[in-house]
Amino acid sequence: MDISVVLGIVIAFGSLIMGYTLEHGVLSSLFLLSPIVIVFGGTIGAVVLSYKLSDIVSALKSLVGTFSNKSIGDPTKVIQKITFMADACRQGGILKLQELINDAELNSSEFLVLKAGMVLALDMKSDEEIQYALESNIRAYTAQKQMEISVFTSAAGFSPTMGVIGTVMGLVQVLSNMTDAESLTASIGVAFIATLYGVVFANLLYMPFASRLKGVLKRQQILREMMTEGICMIARGESSRSIENKLSVYYQVFPRGEKKYKEGIEK
Repeated sequence: MDISVVLGIVIAFGSLIMGYTLEHGVLSSLFLLSPIVIVFGGTIGAVVLSYKLSDIVSALKSLVGTFSNKSIGDPTKVIQKITFMADACRQGGILKLQELINDAELNSSEFLVLKAGMVLALDMKSDEEIQYALESNIRAYTAQKQMEISVFTSAAGFSPTMGVIGTVMGLVQVLSNMTDAESLTASIGVAFIATLYGVVFANLLYMPFASRLKGVLKRQQILREMMTEGICMIARGESSRSIENKLSVYYQVFPRGEKKYKEGIEK
């Protein structure tokens, strides 16, 4: 699991709780059931009303996937596979891809773009035709992932509004019973807990989740661009050394990629 997920949640919520206790706040006053029901229930309802259930489920699955370090992809693995194909094609011609296309690993979502490019290359399509087809594939993939991201950005927009609604509902209840001044003050404080929940969860959960998905999407786009360029260079008959050199520039987008980038261009 990506340690940044746990670390981020602990630091964010820990800082809020620590700051509140430093001002002698009572933690029990922050945990109330009714504001949770209003804010979370209202936000979930608004999201369900806005999107198809299949889109919401897909967004949740993608979010869980980002909690793993594998979600960022492996550019080294992509380059190695492409250069291996390039060497095979230099020795046995482009039809050598027919043997390589049976690689079971190519059936995974990680390499589907590369497999699609291999099929097009075997059909003797030009590198321009291959590039156009695969870029269309990338655009479709990006559109789907942006839909998943929008589920969380929408939740981040709904949550503070639901918090305000909860606060207004609380104030209505408070103003309907103004006989006891002491209890009135306490009730007003309770009413504003809903706004607190709405703002906190929008900014500490929903928006960060959307940002994680955006980061993964960007790197997945890069990996697919690498595969597109790689198969196009194979179709043009370029050497594996040339391909590795050109694709090494993409290392810079990935963690600790600067060193690999320098090693790649020095080969």
